[in-house]
Amino acid sequence: MAQRQQEAELYLTAPTVAELAGGGHRVLLRTGSSKYLDRLRLIVDREFSGRVLGFSLEAADAYGSVRAQREKLGRPVGQIDAMIAAICLIHGATLATRNIRDFEGIGLSLVNPFEAAA
Repeated sequence: MAQRQQEAELYLTAPTVAELAGGGHRVLLRTGSSKYLDRLRLIVDREFSGRVLGFSLEAADAYGSVRAQREKLGRPVGQIDAMIAAICLIHGATLATRNIRDFEGIGLSLVNPFEAAA
């Protein structure tokens, strides 16, 4: 049986919200529908109120380290992913992602929430 986290222990990062907003705006421009943006606002404003971690000066330093470590591994990481990783690192947070491979090798605790716990 998979472990579940308490909702109050879950956080989003500002770069994650930025990526989701970008997708919502693309849908809006393509279809005229704001349903994805409306849902994102609801999630951020209500479900994660006070639990969105920003990109600070400390995260900027960690970002440089993440990018350098991944380049040394021969597996460069994108800017947004490096920002998300840096924010998680400075907060000692576990990153929940389906895309584990893009975050390996930098000392970050990772979990794929879509895989059942053994």
